[in-house]
Amino acid sequence: MHAERLGLAALLWTLIACGLFLVRRRSPLHLPTLALVTTGLVGSFFPVVSLYIEPSSWRNLDYLSPELVAATQREYLAFAAGLVIAIAVASRTALRGASAPVVEGTSERDFAAAAALLAVGFTLYALYVRQVGLSALFDREDYASKYLASRNLGPLQLGLQLAIAGCLWAEASPLARARKNVFALVAAAIAVWSIAFISVRTNAVVLALGYGLILCERRGFELRRVRISLVALFALLYLALESFALFRGTYRGDLGSAFAVMHSQGERAIASAIGGSELSHPFVTAGEVLRAREGAELHGSSLVDGVLACLPHGLWPERPLLLSEQFVRSNYADLAARGGGAAFSLVAEGWLDFGSIVGPLLFGLACGALLSGVERRRARVPHGLVARLTPYFAFYVAMQHRNEFGTLFKTVFTMALVVVPLWLIADAVTAAFQKRVSIAPVRS
Repeated sequence: MHAERLGLAALLWTLIACGLFLVRRRSPLHLPTLALVTTGLVGSFFPVVSLYIEPSSWRNLDYLSPELVAATQREYLAFAAGLVIAIAVASRTALRGASAPVVEGTSERDFAAAAALLAVGFTLYALYVRQVGLSALFDREDYASKYLASRNLGPLQLGLQLAIAGCLWAEASPLARARKNVFALVAAAIAVWSIAFISVRTNAVVLALGYGLILCERRGFELRRVRISLVALFALLYLALESFALFRGTYRGDLGSAFAVMHSQGERAIASAIGGSELSHPFVTAGEVLRAREGAELHGSSLVDGVLACLPHGLWPERPLLLSEQFVRSNYADLAARGGGAAFSLVAEGWLDFGSIVGPLLFGLACGALLSGVERRRARVPHGLVARLTPYFAFYVAMQHRNEFGTLFKTVFTMALVVVPLWLIADAVTAAFQKRVSIAPVRS
């Protein structure tokens, strides 16, 4: 069984390497590149590392027999194959030619849009904080209760994400460096607030990936130029994030005690880091789904339910539950009752919708085609709406395997619902202002 797991992992990374070769002239944070790397990591981390260190987690790891782990690996292999095929097709049919010219007034429009996102975002988030209360937000002992207190406050909770999108929008635009620095300071404040006060690392990672994507492309940094030292640096950063998660679980208001507890745990801390890793959760979920459900039993219905999930509860209280909601209620009822959730799996959703191998393969094809299309659009219209929002969504591409179609679609839909009107208003206002200035009489 050891040989089978290692062989499947080696085959997976061989596929990933083929895909990375196709995008070698692109940025390391090119969206298809992110999808390839995360697929390889999630599909191989748990099955390989668990061979040598027995993981520990609140998840149902006892359900994962060696045969089930290997079967789950094969589904990830199918997803990776679909991803690579789509990227290969896109690389052969990529549009060539000059990109769209920069329209006069782009800088002013981008400043107006970014400032509007910050204003609306912080207004909504202030209302959210007032509704939930600082005591709940600062609670470091029961994170599920924090999510429970935030239930049905999604529109207000979106505020901080809009502010983050505004900061990244400004950085990606042709604004003067002095103006960009103001937004960068706001981004730094959001990161500090998220990590030091409300213990949410996600916001900091969204900002880091977004700014990293912009920086790589601005400097023309290509994947083929990545050195081993840079890979090691990213590995250390990831370990720091996982260590933060462990530290967050042991912190009870005393910094010294938290470090002492982590030190005393020794190997148990390493086992918890493996079992609780973001790289393990989607794989574990996929294994649990393969064990308890039937392949192709949904016949694609999760895609329809994912779109319907965008409807507010007030309009349709009995709307279908997302797969992630069904999963946590069935497998972790106590956690669900406290408002908590468990990572789902895009590979498991493909398996549920269209069956073994075929389902994940189709989902991989769709993912690769979509991300390649987004990048092609960005290249052709570098100052368009898609180009401005891509840095924000880089995080969701990197974390796609812990989500499902419905969650990802809802994230894009709700963001667009606010951003698109603000974008159109900013464009109209700046265009009207420029027209007024151009026809104003010149005084002698």
